[in-house]
Amino acid sequence: MPRTSTQKILVVEDNRTQAESLRYILEKGGHEVIIAADGQEGLAILEKQRPDIVLTDVIMSPMDGYELCRNIKENPATRSIPVILVTYLYNPTDVIKALEYGADNFIIKPYDADWIYSRIIGTLESVKHAPDKPVTDPLTVSFSNHRYEIRSGRTQILNILLSTYETAIKNNCELQVADERLHYLNAQLQKAVSDLKQANEELHNKNIERGRLETALLRSNKKFQYMGSIIHHILLTQLSSIYHNMEKASFGQKDGQVDPGYFKKAYAMVEKALNIVRITCETFDPVVQTPSWIDLRELVHNALREIPQGSVRVDCRIPDTVKINAYPLIEKVFAELIDNSVRHGKKTTTIRFSLQNSGDIPVLIYEDDGVGIPAQDKKQIFSHEYGLSASHGLFLSEEILSVTGITISETGMPGEGARFEIQFPRGSIRIGTESV
Repeated sequence: MPRTSTQKILVVEDNRTQAESLRYILEKGGHEVIIAADGQEGLAILEKQRPDIVLTDVIMSPMDGYELCRNIKENPATRSIPVILVTYLYNPTDVIKALEYGADNFIIKPYDADWIYSRIIGTLESVKHAPDKPVTDPLTVSFSNHRYEIRSGRTQILNILLSTYETAIKNNCELQVADERLHYLNAQLQKAVSDLKQANEELHNKNIERGRLETALLRSNKKFQYMGSIIHHILLTQLSSIYHNMEKASFGQKDGQVDPGYFKKAYAMVEKALNIVRITCETFDPVVQTPSWIDLRELVHNALREIPQGSVRVDCRIPDTVKINAYPLIEKVFAELIDNSVRHGKKTTTIRFSLQNSGDIPVLIYEDDGVGIPAQDKKQIFSHEYGLSASHGLFLSEEILSVTGITISETGMPGEGARFEIQFPRGSIRIGTESV
């Protein structure tokens, strides 16, 4: 911190807090400080003792800093004492008035210790080495429709102008730093806004997905309850039929021989009941009751594992980049379709999976070259009365698909093979990175 030799400094300041702040700074620099509460008190002190320099506030009453400076400079006994104005004001008029009243320098508030010491040292050195002579012929200056008479000497004028320039440079540097800081904060704010926008979009998408899942869950719970009641009734009916056929076989014995027809019927019913239990156990398994994005081509290949190898030819024309949002149990639907083609198509040799467009939404097409579905049965194959009794399981397949809004319909030509169209709701099928 710059220092001078010990100086006696008169501080004229009507604000007690500002006065004590200046006292603290100056005494810390090794100077002796005298405090005056206003201009009149400052003049009274100057009559009794002579400070080395005066620091005075500008805005005071009843005598402001300009008047105090004028009184000091017009008095031959105090004219040589340097006067520094301490002010919040800073415009061309303030500078001209400082020169008009004979000020040697000025300090702009708010200030720091280094700034004050620098001005005190500079002013004292300037007055010591280049003292001004009394000005007899004042310089008249017109500015902003007002005339000023400048009685300051060349040293005072130079000091004021240098201080003005120094203050302007300091303020400009501070402004540049503030501008850079503002640009940095603005960039940070833009990034934060961009991040917030992205987070809002992600949250919005998650809320949409959550709403869709909640709707699907509610719908699936209702479906499961409905299916449970139907399956309970069907299994009860099937087991009762098995029991009655076994009973008839026992009572219908002739010469120790059992009518094989009853056992054949019972066996067929057991097979149907087991098929129902197998599908429904998987349907109600909580592990597979969460929809997720599944690779469609991989799903088809997994379903093919349940049929004997080489029994039919499979032509899968689904691209590698297609994914669907569904329950993993949908694999059993495909397996059921394939099983029906193999077991009931009679002459099936080829099964084909492909995608076709229905409007702007792709539709999954399943086809075989078997005997197809009779026209009179097309509307009945998805009913529980027809489907389960025929062991096709298409009733359960349709219910499993409908949980996530997927629909299935049979559109094949009788005698030319079965053809099923599986349509997905909007947003539940992806081709590459794009949802459709």
